[in-house]
Amino acid sequence: MDTMNTEMDKLAERIHTDAIHVLEEVGVKCNSKRIRRIFEDTGMAAFDETTGHIHILAPLVEQALNTTPKRDQYWIPENSFGVGGTAPFVCDDNTGELVSPTFEHVTRIAKIVNETDVINFMARGVLIPKQEVKVMDTIIENCDKPIYVAAVTEQGIARAKEIHESRGGLTIQFSIINSPLNIIQSMVDPFLSCVEKGIPIYVSTMPMAGLSGPYSMSGLLTLTHAEGLFGITLAQLIRPGIVTVHAGLPSIANIRKSYSVDLGLISHNIANLLLEKINKRLGIPSNQTAGTTSQEFPNKTAEKEAVMGFALMKKYGFHQMRHCFGFLKELVSFSMAKLERHIELCRQTGPELAPDYQLDAYDPEGLEVIKRCGSVPNYMRDNHTLSNTGKSFLI
Repeated sequence: MDTMNTEMDKLAERIHTDAIHVLEEVGVKCNSKRIRRIFEDTGMAAFDETTGHIHILAPLVEQALNTTPKRDQYWIPENSFGVGGTAPFVCDDNTGELVSPTFEHVTRIAKIVNETDVINFMARGVLIPKQEVKVMDTIIENCDKPIYVAAVTEQGIARAKEIHESRGGLTIQFSIINSPLNIIQSMVDPFLSCVEKGIPIYVSTMPMAGLSGPYSMSGLLTLTHAEGLFGITLAQLIRPGIVTVHAGLPSIANIRKSYSVDLGLISHNIANLLLEKINKRLGIPSNQTAGTTSQEFPNKTAEKEAVMGFALMKKYGFHQMRHCFGFLKELVSFSMAKLERHIELCRQTGPELAPDYQLDAYDPEGLEVIKRCGSVPNYMRDNHTLSNTGKSFLI
């Protein structure tokens, strides 16, 4: 284990350095004049009119990391598994059909989380559209643990602020970047509103190796980390000292499965574990994903994949991991039966069950392919992906 930890630490240092280079040399495509002005006013960022990218210098990122509250100031402790994410469907465990989520589902998830020793936090779990306030109220009525909520409307943001100030333990989840390196314009106003109000946030991004990210471990993590650092830097420029969680989620488009996102690979868990180690070196709160599955329905393969993920996390340690219990293939649906069964699996699984894994060597071409592709998802066609097919992300 000491050898593996040493290797992870060395790789983490190089990936962080490369991520800074991405922000300096490649930049982030940004159509928002407001965000551009926030960065340019620092004198340590510049907008390139020819590419539409904002470029950020390393000292500005380091400044942001210095003002970001550290992990020991965050209310969710180390080694916390959680129910995170937002499935648009619930899998009917009797028929296998996908059905629309209801508030009864949200209530049941919240009650299970509240009563379960191995779960330390929850997000909504399932999607009920246009019901931000009622979803938040349902969660806090049934769960006393820390929560992640979604809020983009004025009413939702106002309610999140009330809960933050009265109850605490709340963080708003945001995807401000669409991989690779594109600001999501529709998220700009709600993101800025939440930060200006001082509501804790997490910045999520999900590059997919082979589609919207490099097809190598260090390259994928470099892009994910760069996108996470962009969100953290933006938040700290608007309101220095606001609690900000790095929630980058590196994922793998499995070429052998028609480029579907494969959440059951050992390498998926390792990628998320490595990103957590990068953030641990920086001392910042971190929320990735582990113990997930490639399966459409709860079955023995899903259980095997979960045990592998739980064991790896328990062996090497982490901060927070989401999607760990009820989610099925590609996070499209949520199974109540899987939630309850995988809670038991998490309790029963020890670090001795972690599979052996040989870390991939640092890939110097990972940074180069990010420079080539920039903010355009050309990774499927790039020679870097073609040359690494059959070599990377095999298990």
